[in-house]
Amino acid sequence: MNIASRQAFLTAEGKKLAGAKVALKEEWGSMAFTVGDKLFALMGENKDGKEIITVKGLPEDNERLREDFHSVTYGYYMNKTHWISIDLSTTELEDGHILVLLKKSYHLIVEKLPKKIQQELQNTKEMN
Repeated sequence: MNIASRQAFLTAEGKKLAGAKVALKEEWGSMAFTVGDKLFALMGENKDGKEIITVKGLPEDNERLREDFHSVTYGYYMNKTHWISIDLSTTELEDGHILVLLKKSYHLIVEKLPKKIQQELQNTKEMN
């Protein structure tokens, strides 16, 4: 899959998550994936001009992914322990694997939202 197709796929899948919004963050030149006004992914160009997606993960998972895949690096402009960036031109990771990481990031953020918002998201999910 080419980069543009991969970006379109991840954007479409991100929008399907309960309460998720995906919108251009002009000042960053990136697509921001949010839930409850909290960022769970950022997709855009890094300083080297590579198209990346940055997602949150558990520190031990992030470390393992960075060790196992050259295309996974420390989170670009994010906390290096909790966030990783994935080069979208990679052939090391399939779209499905990147989607799993995107969904894990979403769930990590949802877990930290106030209980009321979590319940609203759950109700929205059940209605769909």
